[in-house]
Amino acid sequence: MFSLPAIFILLAVLAYPIISSFILSFQEVGLGAGGIVTEFIGLDNYAKIFQDAAFKNAFYNSIYFTVVEVIAVTLLSLGLALILNHPLGRPAIYRVILLIPWALAPVANAVLWKWIYNANYGVLNAIVVGLGLSETGIVWLGSPFLALNMILIADVWKAIPFITLLLLAGLQNIPIRLYKAALMDGATSWQQFVHVTLPGLRTTLIISIVLQSIWALKVFDLVFVLTKGGPADGTVLLNFLSWRVTFNYLNIGYGAAIANVLFVLMFLLALAYIRALRPRTSARK
Repeated sequence: MFSLPAIFILLAVLAYPIISSFILSFQEVGLGAGGIVTEFIGLDNYAKIFQDAAFKNAFYNSIYFTVVEVIAVTLLSLGLALILNHPLGRPAIYRVILLIPWALAPVANAVLWKWIYNANYGVLNAIVVGLGLSETGIVWLGSPFLALNMILIADVWKAIPFITLLLLAGLQNIPIRLYKAALMDGATSWQQFVHVTLPGLRTTLIISIVLQSIWALKVFDLVFVLTKGGPADGTVLLNFLSWRVTFNYLNIGYGAAIANVLFVLMFLLALAYIRALRPRTSARK
C-alpha cells in the first residue's frame, strides 16, 4: 500500500507515454481543423522503415557513433581511473576537476562545444592556426563525417567523468591481497593488470559498457545545437530523426515507429544491464 503512490507516478510518467507511442506507431496521424485525426494502418509505418533511406543513414550513424563512443569512453575512463587510484592521484581536487564536464547541463555543454568548433572565432581553430597546422583554420562542422566525429568528441568528453568514477569504485573494491599475492609470484605490472585488475573489474566494465551504449543511442542535444542533423544528414542519429519526423514533418505515426525501434534497442541493452547485475547462481543450482 505504501508503494502505490510511487507506482501510480511511474505509470503516469513512464507507462502511459510508452503505450501511447506504441499505439500511435500503428496509425496515420493527421492534424485537422478540429484536432488530431487518426487512422489505423497496421504495420505500414514499420514496413516504411525498411524502405526509408533516411532511417538507414541514421541507423548506420547511430551504430558507428555508439560503437566508437563506447570504446573511447571505456578506454579513456579506465586509464583515468587507474591514475586516480594511484597514490599520486588520490587528492580530492582531481575528482572535483573530473566532474566538471558531467556537471554541465546537456544544452550548456552543446553550446560550449559550438563555440569551440566555430570556424571564425573558435578556440580550436585558434590553437590549430597558432601551431601552424593550418593557415585559415578548419570548418569542423562543414563535412558530414568530420561533423559526426566532432559531435562524438564532445559527447565523449561529457561521458568520461561518470564512467571513470564507476570504474574507480570498482578498482577500490579489488582486494589488495590479490596484488600482493601476484607480486610474490613474480607478476609484472602488466600481468597484474591483465590477471587481477581486469577480472576484478569485469562486472563494473560490463555495466559501464551497457550504460554508455544506452546513453550514446539517445544523444539528441549535441546534434540539435551543433548541426541540426547536417551537413547532408551526416549527423542525423535515430533519436534526432524521430524528433524531426514527428515535429518538423508532422508525421507522428512514423516518428513513433522510429522511436519504438530505438526503444527496443535500448530495452535490449537494459536487459543486458540487469543480467550483468544479477547475482551469479551456483552451477549445481
